[in-house]
Amino acid sequence: MSGFRGAFISGKPVGEGSGAEPGRWVLFMLSPFIFSFSLACIYLGMRGVMRLGGFVAVGGPYEIAHPAPDWIWLFPLSSLLLIGSMFISLFAASRINGPNIMALSWSGLFILLGWNFVQFGFGIGMGGGLAFGWVICAVMFMLMGLIPLIFILRSFFRSLRERMNSGSATGTRTPGADRQLAWNTSLILQVVLCGAGFWLGMTFFRAIT
Repeated sequence: MSGFRGAFISGKPVGEGSGAEPGRWVLFMLSPFIFSFSLACIYLGMRGVMRLGGFVAVGGPYEIAHPAPDWIWLFPLSSLLLIGSMFISLFAASRINGPNIMALSWSGLFILLGWNFVQFGFGIGMGGGLAFGWVICAVMFMLMGLIPLIFILRSFFRSLRERMNSGSATGTRTPGADRQLAWNTSLILQVVLCGAGFWLGMTFFRAIT
């Protein structure tokens, strides 16, 4: 099972590193912020392109039926930032002991973008009939996101149970109150940075469109 989880670039849900210098901690904490910022831009940009029929173009000697919007440059830039944040997390998390929210990055990417296909494919909240091409994409994206999510969450909760059992064996809830505080603080801070990045990404996208 560890080999299956290791196949995902986002890394393990709980790291077992022996410690890291401050620089790695900064990179580790920046990763979910950059990832969620980029994901928000891709998510909203994808919706904009889908409203235009799912295909846009720019340039060339012929008249373009669906010209690309001015903000189309944001797609490749956001994609590079998103992939870069995953590699940065993989590097930084290798020495850090504790929860790693970036383990959910693969699932978050495919589930969120898959929701666009679900909404547009079934016409949820926008009328119209079924768009079978997008429905097929919705099924594929959701499966690619949900199947890994099951294994990642199982691994996370198994690690959590092991920590609690270890603490119970020593007469306390955790092996050490300081370690538990650091563990909880790291997880909360990552969640906050992830949420802040997504909100800022949505705000930035709407400001330039």
